[in-house]
Amino acid sequence: MKKYILNTVLLLSVLISLNACKNVMDEHTEIVNVDNTVDVFQKLAAQANLSKFTDFVRTTGYDKLLASSQNYTVWAPTNDALATLDAAITADPAKLKDFVANHIALTTIAALKTATDTLRVSLINKKNATLIGNSFEEAAITGKGQFVKNGVVYSIDKAVPTKQNVWEYMLSSTDAPLQTNYISTISTMVIDTANATIIGYTNAGNPIFAPNPPMVSRNAYWTNVADLRAENQQYTFFMLQDAAFNSETAKLTPYFSVVDKFALVRDFTVKGLYTADKLPDTLISTRGVKIPVSKAAIIKSYRASNGVVHVMSALPFRLKDKVPTFKIEGELPSGFRTDKTGNTFYRTKLDNNGIQYKDIEVYNHAFAEFYIRYVRSGVPIVKYKVYTRVISGAAGDAQVASFTQRYFINNPLTSTPETPVYDLFATQTVTPLNYAEVYLGDYTPKQYGTLDLRLTAANSTAVNVNTLILDYLRFEPILP
Repeated sequence: MKKYILNTVLLLSVLISLNACKNVMDEHTEIVNVDNTVDVFQKLAAQANLSKFTDFVRTTGYDKLLASSQNYTVWAPTNDALATLDAAITADPAKLKDFVANHIALTTIAALKTATDTLRVSLINKKNATLIGNSFEEAAITGKGQFVKNGVVYSIDKAVPTKQNVWEYMLSSTDAPLQTNYISTISTMVIDTANATIIGYTNAGNPIFAPNPPMVSRNAYWTNVADLRAENQQYTFFMLQDAAFNSETAKLTPYFSVVDKFALVRDFTVKGLYTADKLPDTLISTRGVKIPVSKAAIIKSYRASNGVVHVMSALPFRLKDKVPTFKIEGELPSGFRTDKTGNTFYRTKLDNNGIQYKDIEVYNHAFAEFYIRYVRSGVPIVKYKVYTRVISGAAGDAQVASFTQRYFINNPLTSTPETPVYDLFATQTVTPLNYAEVYLGDYTPKQYGTLDLRLTAANSTAVNVNTLILDYLRFEPILP
């Protein structure tokens, strides 16, 4: 019996191995008739219809690279394809070298199987190219790949000059000067961590740098929205002409004050590539805001090395998307009263409809006016209706009596760093087993910026009196 089981296991293992080999062979059926007697450059030089590109390779010194032991893929434009190549490229050695490098990858790339297969390939000039089916960027691959001992050569029917990335195009474009000038100047100086000397680490594991560390400029768009220089990403980026840029900014000024321009441009970037023919009527920005898009408003488009740029005559955002309702979740505090500690519980429970929710409870902590702090940045200036949900007395909760808790909000106009001032916003009496939202009142921030809120317990040390509970606070803007 043991021998039978062993033989069965061995047979299954062989069948699985054979099937795996078959799958691997299927994946590489495109790599056939490999000529192991020549290298990539020799194969390239042997084809008369690729002689111009071969001369470019030799002139730029890449012939030695393609003859090395590394593996390369070359997408070589035919002589006909190079007939209309910009003379500025051939006349400038640096541009010509970059042009040639824009057709070479440091690996062997097999042909894609279907017309819809897509692959992003890193080129040796640090740009990325897109292969879709039988195409290399805008060029069609003619014929089959010619595989040799250190790679493969493909012929293509168009030259593919090096593209600017989205950031480079924005800086060089004159299509939207107000937007370009604004984004290009929102930079800050930060520590150059790559060159700064580390002399220790904090308890949290963060580095401590030596005094007077080297500083470098960092654009706020790279760090807060998207790094539009990144060649390994793909973005759809909108550039808004001056008249529309001014009008959209003016709509946001009452709500965002001096950061109105940033409030506008931070929603000009979308992850992924959406060419004009593939644009839906609504996209979602990297920040999660809806962007209404009208193809009729597209003035021009530029296919960048890391995405696409659309120059627009209009991009009318909806105010409710720019100034949305937001929540402060109870179980995500920013801190607690620093001179005291409390019995804090992060709870996951079911409400009266069987729907799971998470909240926070501080119970039996024995401190008068204990508080939980919540901080939210970037809050617009608008009147909000404020609602809360606080659930007590459910199964497993020791708090079964009614209690009172208060909400204080920092006043930036009267506060100082040494003496912060918190104004009483609302007082709430929490009754057991109330699963509904409770309206606390209307609140308008004193200025654009940070909402700093304290959920504060009663001025009592008694258990069941100074409890704090919060599922969430919901701020709903009152918009015109």
